Amino acid sequence: MDVTTVFSNYLKKHALKVTPERITILNEISRISHHFDPDTLLIKLKTNHSKISRATIYRTLDLLVDCDLVMKNVLGNNTILYEKKYDNPVHDHFQCVSCGKIIEFFEPDITVIHQNLAHTHNVKITDYTHHVFGRCARCKE
Repeated sequence: MDVTTVFSNYLKKHALKVTPERITILNEISRISHHFDPDTLLIKLKTNHSKISRATIYRTLDLLVDCDLVMKNVLGNNTILYEKKYDNPVHDHFQCVSCGKIIEFFEPDITVIHQNLAHTHNVKITDYTHHVFGRCARCKE
């Protein structure tokens, strides 16, 4: 999937401009392989001598979430982290309530539960979030 084309088509469909700043933000996100927050993205962009504003980053992240290329995760303490949805296998999150460490995991039984729900209630599940909170191995002691 060419994410630039997907995003450009989304913007055009909604009568929004395909700006160099928006594409630069998407390209930077493509290089990130883990969760990130807007400030981390801003630092990465500034390191590459980009002059994109914080406001542009927030607005572009909202657009990328709307067009289903990026996922917005609201974790403990109202921490908001983003991650790309493309080139990223389906997974869930465990967050340590002490240190904030995030562990990604995949549990096949959750997929079975979704399939049963869809079949039993004749619904189509389009998205879901599953966050587990507790203490990591280091903090549980």
